[in-house]
Amino acid sequence: MRLDTETETVGGVSPLRRGTRLLYRAAWTNDVLDAGDDAPDHPSYIAPRLATIDCAASYPVGQEEGLRPHGDVLALDEATDEMPGMRVENGAARDDDGAQDPTHRPHSPKSSLIPNGFMPKTESPQLAKPVANGRHVNANEEGVIEGADGTFAVAKDPPYIERVDGGEYKDLAELTVRLVQETLNELKEVIHALADMSAPHATHQSGLHDAHALVNGNAAAQVSVQKKTRLMDFVQHRRAQFIKLLVLASWSRSTEDVRKAIDLLQWLRTQAYLHDEASLELGRLKLSMGPAKLPNPDLATALEVLSTGTASWLPDLNLIPAPPLSPHETLKTLRNINTLLAIRLNLHEDLPPYFQTFTIASGRATFVVPGEFEVDLSIADEDPTKQLYFLDLRFLFASDPDALQGRLRHEIEERANEVLKTDGLRGCYDFLHELVLTHKINVLRRQAAELVRGRWADAVRLEMVRRTLVVQYWLKRPGGKSWIEIGVRRKAAQADGISRPATSAIAIRWVRDGKEAAESPLALPTTGTSMEALLKRVIALHTNSILRAIRDKLLEAPLYAHATLSLSLSTSAVASVQSKVTAQLTPSRTATLTMEPIGGRFALEPATLRFSQVEHTLNSLKDPATEAPHHLSNLRCLIVKEEIESRARCVGWQLLRTLSPKQEDMKRVFPRDTLQVSYFSRTGWNGRWVVALSVGMGGEDWWILELLPATIGHAIGDHQRLPIAAATARSIDPTYEYLGRLERISAGMISLFVHARQLQQSRIRYAVRAGTTDGDPTDALPLLVIRFSSLIGHGLRRRLQTWAKEPVQVKYQGVTSSTGHATQIMVARLVQPALFGMIRDRVDDDVVFHAASGTFACRLHGPVGESMVTQMRDRLVRIERLIRFLQVVRRFRLQCDSLSLGRLVFHYARDPPLRATVGFASQAPMTFTLEAGNPHLRIADFLTRILNGDGDAGLEHVTVLVSLTIPLFRALAALEATSTAHAASPTRVFILPRAADWLQLRYDAPRAFFDIRLRQRRDDIRWFISEDTATLASSVRDRADAPTARPAPLAEALRALMLDQGEGWKGLRTGIVATMDGVADALRRLDDVVRTAGTDASMDGNATTAAGHTVVIAD
Repeated sequence: MRLDTETETVGGVSPLRRGTRLLYRAAWTNDVLDAGDDAPDHPSYIAPRLATIDCAASYPVGQEEGLRPHGDVLALDEATDEMPGMRVENGAARDDDGAQDPTHRPHSPKSSLIPNGFMPKTESPQLAKPVANGRHVNANEEGVIEGADGTFAVAKDPPYIERVDGGEYKDLAELTVRLVQETLNELKEVIHALADMSAPHATHQSGLHDAHALVNGNAAAQVSVQKKTRLMDFVQHRRAQFIKLLVLASWSRSTEDVRKAIDLLQWLRTQAYLHDEASLELGRLKLSMGPAKLPNPDLATALEVLSTGTASWLPDLNLIPAPPLSPHETLKTLRNINTLLAIRLNLHEDLPPYFQTFTIASGRATFVVPGEFEVDLSIADEDPTKQLYFLDLRFLFASDPDALQGRLRHEIEERANEVLKTDGLRGCYDFLHELVLTHKINVLRRQAAELVRGRWADAVRLEMVRRTLVVQYWLKRPGGKSWIEIGVRRKAAQADGISRPATSAIAIRWVRDGKEAAESPLALPTTGTSMEALLKRVIALHTNSILRAIRDKLLEAPLYAHATLSLSLSTSAVASVQSKVTAQLTPSRTATLTMEPIGGRFALEPATLRFSQVEHTLNSLKDPATEAPHHLSNLRCLIVKEEIESRARCVGWQLLRTLSPKQEDMKRVFPRDTLQVSYFSRTGWNGRWVVALSVGMGGEDWWILELLPATIGHAIGDHQRLPIAAATARSIDPTYEYLGRLERISAGMISLFVHARQLQQSRIRYAVRAGTTDGDPTDALPLLVIRFSSLIGHGLRRRLQTWAKEPVQVKYQGVTSSTGHATQIMVARLVQPALFGMIRDRVDDDVVFHAASGTFACRLHGPVGESMVTQMRDRLVRIERLIRFLQVVRRFRLQCDSLSLGRLVFHYARDPPLRATVGFASQAPMTFTLEAGNPHLRIADFLTRILNGDGDAGLEHVTVLVSLTIPLFRALAALEATSTAHAASPTRVFILPRAADWLQLRYDAPRAFFDIRLRQRRDDIRWFISEDTATLASSVRDRADAPTARPAPLAEALRALMLDQGEGWKGLRTGIVATMDGVADALRRLDDVVRTAGTDASMDGNATTAAGHTVVIAD
């Protein structure tokens, strides 16, 4: 593996040289900083500026089995002039005589290189030759070359990295064998251990109880579980080992790559170690040469003194005070100091993490530690190595303003300047930080003593344990003790969200009811220090904790969890008197629970006799957080029952105190959390039906019960909960209106129950769903959801799927005051809501359509307790027929003039307009009516028969027929007009309809019969016109005056017509096939042929005498 490097020189100094200089400087600085204040090479004793280090690395080419010796040669650039006679060779400092410095640190035994990265002695005489004070060209064939001008260059082939000794590797096969052997040995141990785990034998003595056998069986099961657990643990452990072996085996396929990676990692570690050692050695060398330095002689001063006999810098005895600075000069001086402070703090000073926030103004730097202090520092010299000086200190929390006056301030100033001189800014912060913490605790202690002597007497106890302040509160409450401990925690992490090293801080330990609080630790306020405020805050948190636990326990009840009744918790972090739990017992009554802050006693409002009894009970509890909710629940249930019974008797409800159902029935019907039950009835009700009220923390539920006779007490048969209380998510307010609504809903539930029973007996699929709660409270009644196909009948299931969506909903609406009948609303939706756009008028008084959503609703009326299933089915059949007709109208794009549940009027032609009316009464056959002059009048009876005979598809078939036959019947009408215009013609024509798609034309003089039928071939529909020879023959036999043979001109003309073709028709020798539009032209040609033949025959004398042309229409 080889590291390829190419170096370019920039400005006479190569990147390798500059990078090595910075790397060595950074490594040495980090090592010294990590050593701390206790290290002998502390930065305060080292000159602030090191000599620049130039490093030229030489990398000889290594062999495949190892790396030849190599190293680095270093020379001192700036320090050589101050250290004559010294040279650095092969990592050691030597004198001119070659003696090595005895303080040299030995190198690491793991590497053949010198620890500081210097190159050892080599075989190359050029590299082994020492160099004293100056530059030298250090190079070999493949190393780094330093020229005389200070530039560097790197050879093309870098050296090979030294390979790790192969003897340190382990054989994979040996590892596999050892793992398999270890697994086998452990498996044997597990087998022996499982054999020793035997279950106790079951006793079979006649005098023992059967429970002994049960105990033995349980013991055997436990032993079996232990065996399985032991075996699974062994399997899992061994599996993990073999997975690791599998990973090693997978990596073994890339042995050479892994080995190169190991070699590279070892080389990098060695280089890092060499860099660290080189920086440390340079630092020690700098320190050791300090005493050997001599100051340079002041030649300028000596020359001046020898020449003039005095020196210009010597002080004058006649001192003249300097003139005072002008405001401009003062401002300039302060600005210069500000500039020097900014340069020093940003470039030269290593600011502690907590001194990162500072401002510079008025010749001083103000460092701010939030919540603790502000300190002002300044400089007295431009030299960045000189110390900073303390100017002023201000506390950032509420304290005595005279605390930093007089002797105390002078001592703080002296001590701060000493710390700044020795330890710098970090030491200054530590000193002021500890001073502030101690001062805060003393302030709190004095304030706590004043509280004990004041209104907190007999409620608070104070104790000082060394540097920790202990304050106990609520001395007379039953249960565990509560107190807080205020002290200094060393190296505490800050909670302000800023990433900074941990430091000491004031911590508060809170013991609540004998147990340390699990909440996040308390913290003193950053702007003020008040023991009373802290104590009130702790008591407020304690009060909030108790009240919150009571609230959470009450919230487990569905009544409060579903917000049927309100339950609120008001808390305050500073004033416990503002913390309270407000529970709504009934819509008109509310209870408020608070705690007195000094003594810790409960207070329950309003102040009534029953509330006072519960309050006394709460103050005697040792653990009110868990026991108080039970007493509050009992209080609420009793108040609710008394209030509802009192209101119900006022509106006419009868309270059935003597009713006592069986306990097993009550457990089956009412919820488990029911605490109180009341039974009610109404005058005129059947004695089998009653209304029951169950009261509990799950809510108040109203029930309708069907009572069955029993030998002892009463048995409960069918029962149903009324959706008027907890199920509606509304608070029970037993007003007169509410109880009246309860009566109406009870009657509605009985009706719905009867309907559901009838549906079940009729095997109609249905479901009961909960009603909605929006709008009128009666909407909360359960809904009957019925399947359309099951309700309307199996024969219509396939058709319903094409126009209606499943299912249909039946909802109770109320009771009619005039008749006392129950009103039900049946709602369903269409698949194609666009059909409702054709409905412009109200089709029925009890049917409403909504065109936008496709929903229709039907109103049903009937006596309470009677089923309306038959009425529902009849109404759906009529609506289904109307929807089917609307689909036909929309499909054929007919113009609908009028639409209702019993009548449909539409246009099926426009030019000229043709209109038809379809009547469909509920219990009568449908009718098809046409206006006078309509060409389809001749087949109106056939169309009516098709309309009623094809079921729901009748209108579709009729519409198709009338649409297809419009050209035909208009052509027949044209024949009528032609016959009327040619009254002198002897030819008479008869139009006989045989069916809606079959007509017959009969001509007299000459006699000819033609059938016109509608036929379908593949996907094409055509009219077929053929001669009816059979009917013609029978008519000849019946009439004595009829000619016995067809005239020859007519036969020839018909034969020619059958071979001819025209627009939309074509002859087929035996007949004519015509399209829907071409049949008119074909009939005109046929009529012309027959009439022409009849005229020719009349002229030849072969035709019978006729009084004139007559057209007979036979219907």
